[in-house]
Amino acid sequence: ETVEFVGRPVLKWESSIVNGGGQEKSTLEFSSLHPLPEREHLAFVLTTPAGKQYLIGTREGRYPSITYSETTGETGRSAAVRTYKVTHIGLKSVLPCVL
Repeated sequence: ETVEFVGRPVLKWESSIVNGGGQEKSTLEFSSLHPLPEREHLAFVLTTPAGKQYLIGTREGRYPSITYSETTGETGRSAAVRTYKVTHIGLKSVLPCVL
């Protein structure tokens, strides 16, 4: 399902060593006029302006954590939006993919 967004989504990830092993933590932030489904395990495929695609999340455990904040907007200036923050931690959190 395509997620329509407002503004510029940002994906960043970092790698670290924890208990002698590697792990990645990714964070995706975006705003949308339409709410995402709640109480469902979601994964995200992102396409960059350069056409690269990345997968965040899996069908198994260690699902992404999704939080949001909401604003009513300003009359005549900005729309009411939900700003999402998607966080995922795994051995590899951001996987290159091709759809």
